[in-house]
Amino acid sequence: MKISIIIPCYNVEEYIEEALTSCFEQTYANIEVIAVDNNSKDNTWQKLQSLQTTYPKLIIAQEDRSGAPYARNKGLALSTGDWCQFLDADDLLLPNKIKHQVALIDKTKDISFIAGACIKRRVSGEENRVSVKDGNPFISLFTTSLGITSANLWNKKWLTEIGGWDVNRKSSQEADLMFRLLQQNEEVIIDNEPLTIVRERDSGQISQGNQADNWHRYFTLRMDMAEWLAENRPELYALHEDKFKDTLFGILKIISLDGKRGFSIASQLHKKYFSNYKPSKNQKHSTKPYLLLYNLFGFTVAEFVGSVGATLRGRPS
Repeated sequence: MKISIIIPCYNVEEYIEEALTSCFEQTYANIEVIAVDNNSKDNTWQKLQSLQTTYPKLIIAQEDRSGAPYARNKGLALSTGDWCQFLDADDLLLPNKIKHQVALIDKTKDISFIAGACIKRRVSGEENRVSVKDGNPFISLFTTSLGITSANLWNKKWLTEIGGWDVNRKSSQEADLMFRLLQQNEEVIIDNEPLTIVRERDSGQISQGNQADNWHRYFTLRMDMAEWLAENRPELYALHEDKFKDTLFGILKIISLDGKRGFSIASQLHKKYFSNYKPSKNQKHSTKPYLLLYNLFGFTVAEFVGSVGATLRGRPS
């Protein structure tokens, strides 16, 4: 079984050699490594050309259209493997990552992807493990607990079936990819052995943007998930309906904290989707005073009073 490792690159001349080394040091031999430069403004492309001397089997390419989905799809089109490992250029694979996950693949089942745990490493060097939640994959995805791009291993057949990454998405790209995969094939393997290191960096990532817009897209995608489940998996939706609604309401509260624009976006989304919403007893994102204001006067007043109170106390609401 051949594995294609695909690395989108944007302004990563300081990171890419380590990432590539972690690929070529894999204990699983049947791999190809494809690095796609995505309009880097530094010397990333020249660095990739130089690294071909160190790694003669390295395949390099350029993608002029900006955005990680374009670069990943370019690598996907060039790949010849059965499964794909997408690796961000500032992340690292531990030596046994590919071999470990290939061994998990059940050849009697048609799996769409392996959802993997990872180690997140902050700029300070502090590390913490991020696990994958077992159970129904739709629920795990909704709660952002179904792995991430670099920790997962993706079945190329199903990536091709859904048309790869959505190039129009500015954020929530991996969640969108997994949602579309699950709609076609719910067979997923859970892997809680953390063999990918996800490194935080201050700037220079391909996909960055306004936080209110990112949270807006996060909310909209999960609203789409809930609506799809309500129509296509009504029993599952009914079982988790309160959790879906409480989580979505909590996201609205996060959006509303991001200045006047965030407050306006959250108020509009609440009016559109949550005008009749009553928080369940199990929700954990609202205090009793907030709920009293919300139940009496609605979302806009409760959020406004909460933000004013937080400002007077000198901390974010």
